[in-house]
Parts: sequence; C-alpha cells; structure tokens
Amino acid sequence: MKRNSLRVLTIPILGVGLMLSEQQAHADNSLGQRDNLDANITARQKAEVSIPPGFIEGSTMKGILRNSFFDRNNHHTPDGRDQREWVQGGWLSFRSGYTDTPVGFGFDVHSFYALKLDGGGGHGGAGLMPLDSTGKPESSYSNIGGALKMRGFDSLVQAGDQLLENPVIASGVSRMFPQTYRGVTIKNYSVDDLTLDAGWVDSTRLRNQSGESHLKTSYGSRNKAGVMADRNSSHMNWVGGSYSIPKSATVTAYAGNLRDIWNQYYLAGSYPFPVAEDITLTPYLHFYDTRDQGSSKLGRIDNQTYTSGLTLAGKGQSLSLGFQKVDGNTPFDYVIQNDGTYLYLNNSQQYADFNGPGEQSWKVQYQTSLAFINAPDFKLSTSYTRGKADLTRVNPNSKGYGYIYNPDGKHARHWERDISLRYEVPDGQAKGTSVTLRWAMHRSGKGYTAPGNTRGNADADEYRIIVDYPFTLF
Repeated sequence: MKRNSLRVLTIPILGVGLMLSEQQAHADNSLGQRDNLDANITARQKAEVSIPPGFIEGSTMKGILRNSFFDRNNHHTPDGRDQREWVQGGWLSFRSGYTDTPVGFGFDVHSFYALKLDGGGGHGGAGLMPLDSTGKPESSYSNIGGALKMRGFDSLVQAGDQLLENPVIASGVSRMFPQTYRGVTIKNYSVDDLTLDAGWVDSTRLRNQSGESHLKTSYGSRNKAGVMADRNSSHMNWVGGSYSIPKSATVTAYAGNLRDIWNQYYLAGSYPFPVAEDITLTPYLHFYDTRDQGSSKLGRIDNQTYTSGLTLAGKGQSLSLGFQKVDGNTPFDYVIQNDGTYLYLNNSQQYADFNGPGEQSWKVQYQTSLAFINAPDFKLSTSYTRGKADLTRVNPNSKGYGYIYNPDGKHARHWERDISLRYEVPDGQAKGTSVTLRWAMHRSGKGYTAPGNTRGNADADEYRIIVDYPFTLF
C-alpha cells in the first residue's frame, strides 16, 4: 500500500474499501477497503520514536473534510428496507511532539463532527450516522478524544482514546470516522526490523457513535430460538510482534484474549520473489485459531481459519489469487466493527467476509493505475470472490451462534463482485482531494443466509461515493 507514514491522522474521511494480498496481509488494497480512512498507524508510530525532541516544534494539526453517500439496495430483506444515507463531516487531529527528557511526553487529541444530509424515509441504518430510539438517523453527532503518549528506550506507550492496528484488534474505518479504543498500549522497536506490541482496552467508540460501548463480537448473537446471548466483554488484551526484513520475509505472530468469550491466535508469513525487473511474486499464508475462553458467553468455539494466495505485482499493476478456508462449526468471529478494513483475511470483501462455518472460498483481483491510457491519477480495482459454506454444521442450541443454523444450508453458496475507481487531484490548491466510486454486487444461492440474518438472503447491490479534502493547519 502506498501511503505516507508521516501523514499522521490525515484520516481521509472517506468510505471506500478493497483488498490487498501482499506482505502486510491486510484485507484491502491501495484503493482502501479502509475507505481511505487510513492513518497507517503501525508505520506512523514507528516513525514517531525517531522524531527529534520538541513538544511544540514537533506538533501538527491536520484534518479532512468528507462527503459520503452510501446506498445499499437489499433485494429480498424480511422488512423490505434498504439503507441509504448521505453525510457531510470533518475530522481534526492534533499531535504534539515530545518533551526533551529521557522519557519524552506528549499527547494526541482528535475531534469530529458529522451532519446528516439525507437518510430519512425509513432508509437509515447504513452505519454513517447513529440511530435514535425509533431507528432513524440522528441529525448530527460528534466526539472529542485524546491520549497521553510517552516514548523512551525504543518504546512508545499510549494511554487513552486511540486507534489500533493488528491482526486481533483494530479500528474499523469503513464508514465516516474511525473506530477508537480506550486503554493502554506499548510498542517496542529495540531490534532492527522487529516490532513488539502489547495492549489492554476496556471499551470502544464505534465508527458511528459519540460515546463508549462495551467490547463485543461481530457475529455472536443468539441461539436458533432467538434467546439472546451476553456478547459484552469487560476487556481485551493482546501481545504479538512482526519481523519484516525490507524486500524480504515477513513473519507475524499474535495472541489475543477477549475476556469470557475467546482466545485468538494468529500466525502469518510471506516472501516476495523477484521474477523480472520491477516485478515480484509474493506468496503468503495466514492462520487463525479461535477457542472459547473463561465463562464462554457465546458457547463452544473451536475455529481454525486459513487464508493463502499469490500476488504478482509491478509496473503499477497487481494480480492476486486468494484461497480461504474456515474449519469449524461457528463463523470466524472478531471484535465488532473491525470489519473488512483490517481483517487479515484475504477474501474479506466490501460486503461479505466469506467466513461462514466450514466455508471455502477463492478470489481473483486485478488492480491498476490508468497511466496506460494517460490517466495516471486514476486507480481501478476489480475483484470476484466465490464461496461455499456448510450452515448445517452449526449447533442450533449454541448460545451465540445457533441463529446461523440452516437445515438447507449444506451447500450454501454465494459470490461477490467489487469494482472501485478513484481519482486524486495531483497538484494545485485542491491537491490530495479524492473522489471514489465503489460498487459491490452480492448474490446468494439456496440455503445461504448472511450471518445474523440481518440482510435476509443477502442479495444486494451497494454503492458508495466519497469525496475527501485533506488539509494541514500546521
């Protein structure tokens, strides 16, 4: 992904998403399954450790204005409702420098405001705005948050409201503003090319929310009889690291504990092979093992998920082929709203994650700039993913996942096609302004229901238009 690691929180307030299948293993590409809302947290934090001291001299104030339109046409939902919202918003981020002391101190503050332009007529629920008690989008929402930060001994410690990015917990950014977490994190860079990471959080501010919420999972909900499970967790902690040699191998390992719900382990590796001048072939493999833990609020979980593939990249283009397999009687689950923006699953797409019980899927994706037709400031990505799950494997009495059981779902098939086009102004007063168009088409066969059944049989077309204007105050 081509991103400036010093761009700090120029979190381009967009709403886009795609998939990249390279060394980083993020489930997105240069067009951003992250909806261009990417602060490149990992690289930016590493850069902060070596910024010269100076609390005032090292300070920055950046922001972005975002106009986002989201329209999901649900073909056969039980209530016949579609989701459509149009929102204007703005994000500001102040990042101080560090004091010139053995342990440098600083702080970060962010704020945002969003105004609903459209979303009435029973078409709310797209996730751009919070909903009121009647299910209608609020007219506006806002937030301000911050974190204390300390650096020293090749380490960076943060305490407070912050963005996260790792394979077991991350800040979802697929709507207007990024999700944040409240807690304490530490990263260490004492060894060249090695990043060590640990943290503890007890709450989250969701991507369309002003206040804090309990941590919970994305899919766990209720049994087949409709009895709701307690999805709330008191806290989550994790430890892990990544060893990445420039232009060589990358190995990543993490372990996370979502209290009284699951333990999740992650292991990944990749290695780029040069096959011609400026062309590389990168095979990769990622593995998750998730098991119930503590009081097992969602019932038994024994899930292994594998994702692997190849990416051929060079000369402004890439072609990726990915394979994914879920081995277990529950879906691959993750912390709520981490979504496809940070899932380290190759086949997590704009609409579907292809992570159902027993699901096997494959994906092909092509990305390119349009320089070959003299339009280098345009980027195009297109992908196709097909999967088959076995929803009969689910225990209908499972406290958290029984609702996914479908007696006709032995061979539950579905597919998704994603197309995205982005233009970014290259220079002038509007330099950096981008316009992104995105279209996702999802279709399902007999026996398939989306996890949670919130989308009916999950036949849908989803359109997004996002305009971002980034700016720097100092």
